Amino acid sequence: MKTRLKSNLQNWLQRLEQMQPDKMELGLERIKRVAAAAGLDHPEFKIITVAGTNGKGSTVAYCNAILTDLGHRTGVYTSPHFIEFNERIVINNARVDDGLLCEAFEAIESHRADVALTYFEFTTLAAMYCFAAAQIEVAILEVGLGGRLDAVNAWDSDVACISSIGIDHIDWLGDDRESIGREKAGVARSGQVLVCGDTNPPDSIAESASAIGATLVQRNRDFHADSIDKNHWLYRDKEQSLLLPLPKIVGSWACDNAAVAICSIGHFLGSLPAQSVIKHALEEVTMTGRMQMLDVENVPVILDVAHNPAAADKLAGFLSESPTDGVTRAVFACMQDKDAAAIVASMSACIGQWYIAAIDYPRAMSTDDIQREVLRQGQTSVDIFTSVTEATRAAVAQSGEQDRVVVFGSFHVVGPALKVLT
Repeated sequence: MKTRLKSNLQNWLQRLEQMQPDKMELGLERIKRVAAAAGLDHPEFKIITVAGTNGKGSTVAYCNAILTDLGHRTGVYTSPHFIEFNERIVINNARVDDGLLCEAFEAIESHRADVALTYFEFTTLAAMYCFAAAQIEVAILEVGLGGRLDAVNAWDSDVACISSIGIDHIDWLGDDRESIGREKAGVARSGQVLVCGDTNPPDSIAESASAIGATLVQRNRDFHADSIDKNHWLYRDKEQSLLLPLPKIVGSWACDNAAVAICSIGHFLGSLPAQSVIKHALEEVTMTGRMQMLDVENVPVILDVAHNPAAADKLAGFLSESPTDGVTRAVFACMQDKDAAAIVASMSACIGQWYIAAIDYPRAMSTDDIQREVLRQGQTSVDIFTSVTEATRAAVAQSGEQDRVVVFGSFHVVGPALKVLT
């Protein structure tokens, strides 16, 4: 039975890919029509919406950990996935099973009529169906792209948050932080709280919140994340301060995202949870593909989906702060719409050898184009591989205990690498 369900799920996913419209169009009219037809437009559960250029995933994870520790029945929707589609929909910390997922797809298809949905719109509706069927109390929805016109914004949130603002998806969101901030602030709702974790937010965030009628809660004004020592940090707002252990997730920015989550949950619940609950969440949350550390045949491997300049800067900063005596080898590829020049420029000082991998994906940047950007940075040790699997195996095989391998650039890089490494 399980094999048949898995087969059915794969058939559904292939069908959704084939149904994908030729041209992606942002907008909420289509998904709202189908949601209403399927009776999903006014769910009984509460909603927390998480937007941002970087940091969305860990913010979602912290919110979920705190709420589940408090006994709430939660549903989490994130994208994309690394290996299995079921990673995208999690109910009470368990990935959705194939049976419920196929049931959801069938239900959405039966109510779709002649509405042409994108892959993300269809799967977002399926997630909401699964959450309703599981009778969750709180859904935590990660925005896929932007905010204002993203599929998850078809539902009103009880609290919305923005983890950070950076330059990404310029074809859809604009090529400056003011434009991008305006799009992301579209997740705010009148009479509700919008938490912003960016330490230097564009003016468009406050302007949009005011125009919508939302209450903006801004980092470094209304709440703070202060470094204390190598083991602790301080969350504080206008009401209280909490001395907390550093998150289990590696990287100083993990505290930034944790602060956004703590603040958001505090407003969602009406007050901050007990310090012990928050402490436990920080100590238990780990993230696949975000500064994930593996030991593979005694070779340190770091996997991070860093796919835009801001994320590459943070990854480069971590590598610089944690130098190795040997060679750092990078397995890298990215999409055509990414600023490969800026990403490579951020990382070039940290990398001794590049393993550029071809990705079997329509939007993937060619290996020749990526190699050109690497060579422009004065890097001469560059090899090209026909797949991420081949590149990853080569990088690990050619490394020793004093070396390290960094896999980054896209979910479509980290996913296949994880599959071969684990």
